[in-house]
Amino acid sequence: MTWIVPKEDAVTLGELHGELYSVSQHDDAHLGDEFIRRGGRVYHPARVASAKPRPFGQSESLTDEQDEELDSGALRLLKRTLRSARSFLMDDELKLLNTALEAAGGAAQRLLSAATGAEDEELPEPSELVADSATGESIVDLSWHPTKNLLAVAQLDGVVALYHVESATWDARVLEHPRQVDVGSIEWGKFTGDTLAVACRSGVFLWKVPQKKKEPVLLEILKHPSNAPFSQVSWNADGSLLAAFGKGSRSVIVFDAIFSRKTELQSPYKLAALHWSPTGEYLFVTTESGVSLMWETLTWKRETWEIAAGGCGWSSDGRCMLVALRNSDLLYPYIFQDCPPSIDAQISSPALEFAEKELFSLDRSTSAIVGGKVQNIAWDQSGTRVAVTYKTTASGSHQAGTSKLVAIFSVAWQPFLIFTRSGLLRGPPNAGVPRKLAFASNFKHGALLSVAWSSGLISFHPFYLQDPKAP
Repeated sequence: MTWIVPKEDAVTLGELHGELYSVSQHDDAHLGDEFIRRGGRVYHPARVASAKPRPFGQSESLTDEQDEELDSGALRLLKRTLRSARSFLMDDELKLLNTALEAAGGAAQRLLSAATGAEDEELPEPSELVADSATGESIVDLSWHPTKNLLAVAQLDGVVALYHVESATWDARVLEHPRQVDVGSIEWGKFTGDTLAVACRSGVFLWKVPQKKKEPVLLEILKHPSNAPFSQVSWNADGSLLAAFGKGSRSVIVFDAIFSRKTELQSPYKLAALHWSPTGEYLFVTTESGVSLMWETLTWKRETWEIAAGGCGWSSDGRCMLVALRNSDLLYPYIFQDCPPSIDAQISSPALEFAEKELFSLDRSTSAIVGGKVQNIAWDQSGTRVAVTYKTTASGSHQAGTSKLVAIFSVAWQPFLIFTRSGLLRGPPNAGVPRKLAFASNFKHGALLSVAWSSGLISFHPFYLQDPKAP
């Protein structure tokens, strides 16, 4: 299957009936209307700003029908963007308006007049606004609650915000502490009573987030034996163990939440990232050297794998681990045939080739380099969709760096494991490049992918693997 590049001014809504829907500002084919008519829901982006999390058009819904029966799906999207710009202008955030104008192109003046009432004001050319539209990085990590449609968002300033996806609102509560700085990662624990772990310079902060708007409680700060900082944290399957390490360190600290003790797993190499299997049976750790480490968690036996792993993603049942090589365009699916204390991992299907190639939109107006070195891998709960971000080299008019597109693969398990190119996902206009990927833990009709962009936006893309109109 050949990937089709979405147009430069398009945004991907989601997948419905096996097809990714991307709409541009003109949307001559009325794809946005079709997506909604067939049961799809359009999730508008969310945006965080410093310690005050604020939504991107929080009070608006892209499925409202008031005064919009004649508008196409794309025009509805643009109107929401411009209405959001109006509310943000009250806070002097002109850069959002710049983004909206640049996205709207020739239709900007008419839509802005409708949204703000400024019918007689002369608008600057989009080219004059580009210089001021750049935004800084603000999002560090994302983590979905295991049972609720609640997304925790860690920010560079050390604040963790909470976003309610169904209502498209930010929680008034935030998780912040004077010593919670230099946050590296966050993760909700399963069966831990709504506990969120935050890895940062001072240790691992364990926050309990009660329901019914009660204030979050800082339960404990887990410290490194040598008071070193932590950069990544990960829970095991039942929330009884918590693994954490500091980037560049040579040990993983495993905290036992039941017996309040900690164990240090030594490594001969500097560590880069850890990936606990969803079943909790294996702990895979990549290093800064040309090897990776695998621990089984029954006897804590360790194996050294001679692979320089980069991105890694586990299937939700723990049967398969997809590993991208750091200096290659290949991804290897490792199938686990047994259970601990055995570490019986086999490559039972061909490596997935992800070589760089220039691809085009249907009308060939837009091109992009697709493929390269994989950075992040996210695997959905159904086990049938994989999202990948990647970095390309310079080629012709295309610059080197992280691609603005997210590659989507579909996965079939029978009669054997096979990965198929499914589509390419593009974020909102001027969103930047994707930094973090995370699938929701609980989405009724299939999978819901959240993407954190370098501009500070978070976009949401549903994958309807079942009929969205089904009860």
